[in-house]
This record gives sequence, C-alpha cells and structure tokens, in this order.
Amino acid sequence: MNNIVIIVGAFHEIIELIEDENLDIYGLIDNYKEGNYRGYKILGKDCDAYKIEKNYPLIITPDKPDLRLKLSTYYKSLGFDFFSLISSKSKISLSAKIGAGTIIQFDVNISSDSLIGDFVKLNTKCNIMHNATIGDYTTIAPNAVILGNVAIGKCCYIGSNSTVLPNISICDNVIIGAGGVVTKNISEAGTYVGNPVSGIK
Repeated sequence: MNNIVIIVGAFHEIIELIEDENLDIYGLIDNYKEGNYRGYKILGKDCDAYKIEKNYPLIITPDKPDLRLKLSTYYKSLGFDFFSLISSKSKISLSAKIGAGTIIQFDVNISSDSLIGDFVKLNTKCNIMHNATIGDYTTIAPNAVILGNVAIGKCCYIGSNSTVLPNISICDNVIIGAGGVVTKNISEAGTYVGNPVSGIK
C-alpha cells in the first residue's frame, strides 16, 4: 500500500486523521490557500492538477456530496488514483465492503454485511448497522444512526444526530436535517427535517 498521499481540499480535520494513521502527505491541492498549510506544501489549485505528478493517490476531503462527485470525476479524467482513508479507531465488520476513495473518521461503527459505496464520507461516531447500503458520494454526519437493512442512495447528506429507522429506502440527492428521524421511505429528492421528517417545499 502506498503510504504517501495528496490531499484535495486543505481540511485540518482530515490532515490530523492522516497523521494519526501514520501516512505521509506529499502536499495539498486547494483553491483558496497558497504556500504552506499546517506544515504541508500547497501544490496548487484544481486547475493546476495536470502539472502534478500522479505517483501518489488522492484523498478528496469536502463534505458536500456534489462537490466530491465533481472533484472525483475531474481527477479521474486526469489519471489520478484514489485512497480510502479509514481510521484504525473505527470498528468495521469483516463482512462489510468499503468502496474506493471513501473516508471513515474516528469511532465509526460499520456492522455486518453493510456496503459502503465509492467516495462516501462517514463522520465521527456515526453508526451504520447490519445490511445497510450507503450510495456513492453520500455523507453521513457525526453521530447519525443508520439502522438495519437501510438503503441510502447516491449524493445524499444525512445530518448530525439523525436516525434512519430499519428497512427504510432513501433515493438519490436527499438531505436529512440534523436530528431528523426517518420513519418512511423517501422516493423524491429534496430536503427533509423534523421528527418524523417531512419535506421542505
């Protein structure tokens, strides 16, 4: 395994996780910073990426699912590979499957036979229970609970401290607000809040 990575998006929380996992950071790509950040060289902006050597895999850090989709598509077109960053302080079932380019932060639990897609971001202390499916590019915020047999689509954002009850299906491009409780299937893209959640028009 390559222990040297490039970070897309100079996000200090992910830098600390990388350091905690004893990986080396070759440099950072960021549209808003120059010079150095936290002791690491800024290699350039997204538009400069074609000049950067492709010897090291990328970690794409932004929380927003649509931005991760855009960035991963762009960097794939340039020929970069991607690194799945998984905290050793998380508990992941041996029967779970983790996609490419995914970030799993501290104290995450992923239970039996769960499927985590590509470029998913699982934030600190979220809980993914048995037989759950998390679609590509989806973000699960801190302390969210995804119960058994839940299927969440692509490019969703499940807010902090929210709960998705068992056997629920959520379609692509859904946002669940912080503290929301999902008690029924969601088949229409949009933003849903409350307990139980309802759509915002």
